[in-house]
Amino acid sequence: MTPRPFRILIAAAMLAAAVPACAQDAYPAKPVRLIVNFPAGGPLDTVARLIAERAGRDLKQPVVVENRSGAGGNIGAEAVAHATPDGYTLLMSTDTVVTVNPFAYRKMSFDPVRDLEPVGLAGTFNQVLVTHPGLKIRDLKQFLAAGKDKDLSYASAGVASPGHIVFEMLKARTQIRGTHVPYKGNAPALSDVLAGQVPAGFLATPTAVQYIKGGKLVALAVSGLKRDPLLPDVPTVAETGIANFDAEFAFVMFLPSGTPAAIRARWEQQLKTVFADADFQKKLLAQGVRPQTSNGAAAAQWLAAGRTRWGELIRKLGVSLD
Repeated sequence: MTPRPFRILIAAAMLAAAVPACAQDAYPAKPVRLIVNFPAGGPLDTVARLIAERAGRDLKQPVVVENRSGAGGNIGAEAVAHATPDGYTLLMSTDTVVTVNPFAYRKMSFDPVRDLEPVGLAGTFNQVLVTHPGLKIRDLKQFLAAGKDKDLSYASAGVASPGHIVFEMLKARTQIRGTHVPYKGNAPALSDVLAGQVPAGFLATPTAVQYIKGGKLVALAVSGLKRDPLLPDVPTVAETGIANFDAEFAFVMFLPSGTPAAIRARWEQQLKTVFADADFQKKLLAQGVRPQTSNGAAAAQWLAAGRTRWGELIRKLGVSLD
């Protein structure tokens, strides 16, 4: 029979070993922050709040959305990259914080590839090429013909924004001319295209769709390989004859690197559960967001492919931001 002192030591060791497991099983034991690195009110913010509402019910702890915008999403992403990797701080971002920003910004105080690990995709979305009706162009072929005869200025949400890099991708594939007119966000870019101050632009579909349907803008093409659910009658760029033109973007959920695998798996499952809900899918489609999700490994592949595609284009453009 084992002497009593040794039995006490063994019991103490077993108790100590059980503490981390119990602590992990108790996750989350307090509210979770979900940082959104763009302003409130946009599609990314809306999707984040829908996910937070459902996750809060499932996890039985509040999931609090906090907007930290600026520097193309770098400010909010940096806060998460430098957070304690305990599962209580997550990031909801567009994929460009990993696929574009490291090539476009001269200095970043964190490495998004090293310091953030993806939980999964949280929806995908297109850009739509629109023109002012006064331009009297009705389809992409007419637009490309006009762009070879003269320089057509175009608006975007800013330097290195999706609208900027997609238009430059179109220029590279077709040899049209076009002068970039950057704005501080989709809203002011949209405003000037509506006013006819700038004749065209690739804009986020959700921000432009009501004006397209109201006849105030003409939609020529969407940027992804598949037609947009909000604009089913608008062809893709690829459908017009520019083979394999694919410029789709994604919302991605991230955790700080080093977060325990069990917590990461918990959030992967949470995303899967949320995206399986039919009501949630309808709400995403209403925002112009395709309800597409994945696990962390598949999201990492998406990001790696985006870095290859957009990194090369950013280098060719010579974009350099502070």
